[in-house]
Amino acid sequence: MVKQTILPIWSLLFGIVIITMAGGLQGSLIGIRASLEEFDTTVTGFIMSGYYIGFILGSMLIPGWVKNVGHIRVFAAVASLASITILMQSIVINPWFWTIMRTGTGLCYAGLFIVTESWLNDISSNETRGRLFSVYMIVLWGDQFSVKCY
Repeated sequence: MVKQTILPIWSLLFGIVIITMAGGLQGSLIGIRASLEEFDTTVTGFIMSGYYIGFILGSMLIPGWVKNVGHIRVFAAVASLASITILMQSIVINPWFWTIMRTGTGLCYAGLFIVTESWLNDISSNETRGRLFSVYMIVLWGDQFSVKCY
């Protein structure tokens, strides 16, 4: 059972582990870096809330992208954009720019989760869907818990 359920998606699950670790660490790092750059706490709050604004936008936009160009292309695009938005925050030190980049990060992370979950839904059968998604959720939440414990 495990072999036919988990082995085909182990690389996808490993990618989700890396992505969620990066997102959790980035959230901590932005707060610390904003403090070091002496941003006001209200401004830091706006920067951090940009992620959730982007997540909402992504949850509305990404399904259309997946429908038009497919899972693989959207996953590659949003993963690349997520990397760029995170890296750009280390280059340009400006709270407005950080807010825009953080919004982009949220949009991309919503896209990564939407693509992953719809991909898993497409490849699973009625008999394996529950096991597949339970493993996915264990990986997703277990990884987020481990990042928050650091």
